[in-house]
Amino acid sequence: MLVANEKRQTNISEYILYMWQVEDIIRAFGLDMVKLQEHVISKYSSRQEEVRKWYNNLVLMMKKEQKQLSGHLQFLVNLTEELNRFHLLLIQKNTDPEYSLLYSNIKADIQHVREKSGHNHHDVEVSLNTLYIILMLKLKNQEISEGTQQAVWKFGNLMGHLSKLYRAYETGSLEIE
Repeated sequence: MLVANEKRQTNISEYILYMWQVEDIIRAFGLDMVKLQEHVISKYSSRQEEVRKWYNNLVLMMKKEQKQLSGHLQFLVNLTEELNRFHLLLIQKNTDPEYSLLYSNIKADIQHVREKSGHNHHDVEVSLNTLYIILMLKLKNQEISEGTQQAVWKFGNLMGHLSKLYRAYETGSLEIE
């Protein structure tokens, strides 16, 4: 929860990826608060009650939204869609030439991943899904090819720059005409 709050304030893409990981951790423990307390929440040296309440709220939301087995909580879906709308606005208005260049350099990769996945996800969701899959492979100590590493670097740069611009937009230091 403490990490989530910090990531939400500093890097929206990292926040979404972190929350997806939290959803998977909750699922791994069967949405069981006793197991989460024992294996996750107890690791926090301070603010355990606050962290427990946060996890409990997420468990309740996952049950209510029937996300016990897969999928993302609606607030994360909405946030991802909002980030994609922002991405499209940046491209349409050519607000940031560096971002436009990053996007043009990865557009074909996004389309390739979209086609391989068989899902018609929007650009931001494809990019985040790609980064999340690579994160999971790294956590499992699975080998990642040099070509995949290069693609991940491109996806990471795009999402990092998008997050920086989104933060500037949220704080009012970036205006889009």
